[in-house]
Amino acid sequence: MSWSIRLGRVGETQVRVHTTLLLLIAWYAWGGWQDAGPSGAVDQIAFLTLLFLSILLHEFGHIFAARHYGIGTPDVLLTPIGGVARIASLPDKPRQELVIALAGPAVTLVIALGLGAVLYSQSGGVRVPGQWSGLSLVESLCWTNVILLLFNLLPAFPMDGGRVLRALLAMRLGLVRGTRIAARVGQLVAVGFAYYGLQSSPMLLLIAVFVFLGAQAELEMVQRRPSTDDNSATRLVTTDVRVVAPGRRLEDVVALFAHGAQHAFPVTSPNGELLGILTRDDVLHGISTHGLSALVSEVMVPPREDHVVRIDADFVTAAAHLFASGRNALPVVDPEGRFVGIITVDHVTDVLLVRPLMAQGGTER
Repeated sequence: MSWSIRLGRVGETQVRVHTTLLLLIAWYAWGGWQDAGPSGAVDQIAFLTLLFLSILLHEFGHIFAARHYGIGTPDVLLTPIGGVARIASLPDKPRQELVIALAGPAVTLVIALGLGAVLYSQSGGVRVPGQWSGLSLVESLCWTNVILLLFNLLPAFPMDGGRVLRALLAMRLGLVRGTRIAARVGQLVAVGFAYYGLQSSPMLLLIAVFVFLGAQAELEMVQRRPSTDDNSATRLVTTDVRVVAPGRRLEDVVALFAHGAQHAFPVTSPNGELLGILTRDDVLHGISTHGLSALVSEVMVPPREDHVVRIDADFVTAAAHLFASGRNALPVVDPEGRFVGIITVDHVTDVLLVRPLMAQGGTER
């Protein structure tokens, strides 16, 4: 994310803005200045700032819904074409994906209704605009949110409507088949965009390409999951993991161990970079040495190269890496060094021993 600027953090989620978005705002501000002087520039900046605030709230609808199901949300990035919330893993159940997918549009609907209520209180009604040039700031924001809501609900990846359709289909047909149908529907929508784009709007043509490729990428990702699970470290990774900050006290971590089944806690920076991992033994040793008030950063084990598993490692290498480390759990990172999940001795043992025995027993019956 070298082209992005960190704005702050909400819980575990970093908020970043792509530098091209700042350039876009500056471009529109310059256009507003040329049309109406300083007031025109201020109007453009105010509109775009509030619009992307609406988009950010939309993305946090997804983020808070994902957190409700224990799914990590490391960051959200604002770009000129919208917001992108990074969710650590695909929800386990279609119903969860349905809730997460609908949470964003629900926030946009609330924003549009709220702005509509303001307009109604001011003028006794909400007019449908014939053109944008004469609209007030509140009217422009209201109708732009309506358009964004409708666009996001189109049944095409990567829009929310495509994920809603996939979740509904997956409840009946399974993830892969549901994704295949939803992707094809999305690509038909993209063909429609391309048809009208060729006749009237190059922007529609660009959107068509974006939607078509997005649908294909989603399908390929899901189709790769079964083979990936059999042959790579992905099969061993537990992604539903709670992380801790380096500034937390050990007395807080003791409470986390006491009230949950998680036996190791990754320590991460605000932007998701892995700083270390904390096991139950580390905590007990830290308490005996430094006391309950000691910080996590004082007792955590730094991510040594031989104590980190890469997500693209093969299945056997990842398992051997864990057992050779002598630890109960190892963190898993992506190619950029961001935390993805953990592999534990219990989980690896389950995958390597228990599940094959269960499968054999099922075959014999």
